[in-house]
Amino acid sequence: MKSSYKTIQNRRDQIFEIVKEKEIVTVREISDMLAVSEITIRRDLNAMEKMGLILREHGKARILQKENGQVFNKELESLKCCIAQKAAEFIKDGDTLFINTSSTALAAIKKLEEKRVTIVTNNVKVANIDHNPNSTVILSGGEIRFPKEALVGDIAIESFSKMSSDISIIGCSGLSLENGITTPVLHEAKINSLIIERTRGPVIVVADYRKIGVSSNFTSGNIKDIDYLITDSFASPESLNTIEKMGVRVIQIEI
Repeated sequence: MKSSYKTIQNRRDQIFEIVKEKEIVTVREISDMLAVSEITIRRDLNAMEKMGLILREHGKARILQKENGQVFNKELESLKCCIAQKAAEFIKDGDTLFINTSSTALAAIKKLEEKRVTIVTNNVKVANIDHNPNSTVILSGGEIRFPKEALVGDIAIESFSKMSSDISIIGCSGLSLENGITTPVLHEAKINSLIIERTRGPVIVVADYRKIGVSSNFTSGNIKDIDYLITDSFASPESLNTIEKMGVRVIQIEI
């Protein structure tokens, strides 16, 4: 009988705790500890590597290593890049679009070199990437908050309140039925709310599996404000079902 999502997730949580504690562990050791077949453990480890949780070696799993104090997570970046690629497909030549400070939304902009667009954003990092030479980038202005290089405050709010877009791509820290689109930073939540309010066309939320069913401190918008949610195949089916029932079109990227 096929295991439920919750059963699989519980087992993978246990595997992650084992790998974190031991730093490096064999498939056989995990199999013995959990009384689960090695085939199942290998399948879990393969998925967990794609989720950016662990690294695999021949017959072993190890914890992700830090580089310059940061966890190096190539697989998670690849996952976010796939989500960004799908979001970029919704942008048409000549569109004016809003994006927020999300790294996944920024990655979507990197896919638009062939399209002539007008980008309006409070994400300073947009200025450092290549664009179509006929495109226009408008930074909102405001106080720069580091390390995200986010423009916030009254000037940023005033800028967005006087513009509108054909489409928007926004990321978040959490997306749940109870609290909607959430972020840990109050100043950014205000900008995100304006982005949603001032978008004439579709509002696209990009969020990998870690954000689905999770809530952060400050709400940027409601589930009903979203036209499309682009996520991955590791997101909770239960959470996605509740979001779809609110009228959101959910697109899952197979990784």
